[in-house]
Amino acid sequence: MNAMTGLPLVGVSIVATFVVLAAFLWVRGPSYRSGSFLGIATASAVFAVFSSLLYVIYFSFEHAVWTLAAGDAAMVLAPALLWVAVGALNERRQWRLWAVIAGGVGMFVCSILLSETVSSGIKILLLIVGCALTAIEARVGRARATSGTLAIAATMIGYALYSVGRVVFLAIDGLYDGVYAQYFATGPTTIAGVLAVILLAFGVLAAARDERASRRVQQVGTRDRLAARARAILAEHGAVSWRVATVDELELIRESFGQEYIDEVNTALVDACTRMLADEAEVGLIGPGRVAMVCAVATPEVAADELRQRFAQSSDRLRETYVPDLEVAATTVESDVVLAVVIAQA
Repeated sequence: MNAMTGLPLVGVSIVATFVVLAAFLWVRGPSYRSGSFLGIATASAVFAVFSSLLYVIYFSFEHAVWTLAAGDAAMVLAPALLWVAVGALNERRQWRLWAVIAGGVGMFVCSILLSETVSSGIKILLLIVGCALTAIEARVGRARATSGTLAIAATMIGYALYSVGRVVFLAIDGLYDGVYAQYFATGPTTIAGVLAVILLAFGVLAAARDERASRRVQQVGTRDRLAARARAILAEHGAVSWRVATVDELELIRESFGQEYIDEVNTALVDACTRMLADEAEVGLIGPGRVAMVCAVATPEVAADELRQRFAQSSDRLRETYVPDLEVAATTVESDVVLAVVIAQA
């Protein structure tokens, strides 16, 4: 590939970069956080397009081996990071990110030390593995029920089949002859990769929106359950206590630790509130860092300090990093009209 063929690819890569990253940042907006599903998927897109730009630089200008090696590593990291992102929907991510980073470093070293033919074969095989793992992960567990993951799986399968063709014709023709040179060399592969990134963007954005929508639906269901319990207690005792525990400085916590930490906070807060109240009390998450407790008026009040201690005990991660302050507000309701207002404002 020379400068004449390289310049169009530069244009394609720049346009793809703008489209993909603009779409990701538009849907995420000010709440963008690394470490979430969308954050890792964004990193995957960045590495995919970055690898294209590095290949263009290598073949069109100076043939520096480190540029080719960095492009190979970035290309391998792209589907692998998407595997990590989709795995986050299924709550599987603790060790995967480190394995992916190690694989990218290994690919960089192989591209520097081994011949271009051998390193290309290793790269293509790793791409096939990454695409296959992502497609499988997208069709199991919670990810299967998430919008957009079918498009992610289909695109990954398509690119994996294209990569299988690359391996076959690389073995038959080598890097510079025959079918491989015509249909599977750097130019066509760059265009195929960029198109795959654009197609994946639609699936990723749909999945990100569906993840949020799923949380909202769960919270609405929780409110309905709490409301039903409150009405039952009100009808039985003539009054009901509606209490809300709220985590202070939630946005600051999200900015410092990411959305995954907020999920940990939510789980720990629900657990702490449940253990603080009697068995007949109803507890549920009604928003990020907000847990409602419905119980009889005679139920002892929940002290914020004691709740914070139980809150910290509910999560090892909270104890090791940061335990935010809590506020507890209690409202005694004695009529259906007031209860309806309290539920609407919750």
